[in-house]
Amino acid sequence: MLRRVAEPVSALAAAPPAVAGLALPSFGMAVRSEPSSVKVARRVIRAWIRCHCRLPGDQSDALLIVMSELCTNAVQHGRCTAFDVRGWMPTTGLLCLEVDDKTPSPAPAPGSPESSSESGRGLFLVDILVKELGGAWGFSEDGACAWCALPLPGAVR
Repeated sequence: MLRRVAEPVSALAAAPPAVAGLALPSFGMAVRSEPSSVKVARRVIRAWIRCHCRLPGDQSDALLIVMSELCTNAVQHGRCTAFDVRGWMPTTGLLCLEVDDKTPSPAPAPGSPESSSESGRGLFLVDILVKELGGAWGFSEDGACAWCALPLPGAVR
């Protein structure tokens, strides 16, 4: 089942995240809406989570698959020349990531493609991996922004 919130979880538009006066790590970037940009986004996300999030290798790999799927959807279904990728920690135990293709549409849901189909399983994979990581994911009300939120190692679940 797809987990949703009424609005995107982004706190970056308001102010950089902070806890007790200390700024927590965050990043944001705009990338061209083309297939090669998914690899660029994945490299940046990998570097950021290795440096700031201390995720074990298998969890890091699963998160990179999730973000690759969400970025691929932005390239395939967005109608703008670029999409935004953002990451931040609103608290020391929570990681939030977003992909915003700036294209309002009905929020997609995981599909059930035919076994012979070559595509259509991405959101199903996102749903399974985010659940395995103990997190939540969804889309903004306007369907333009996909997000996921995951507890970091050592955080109380």
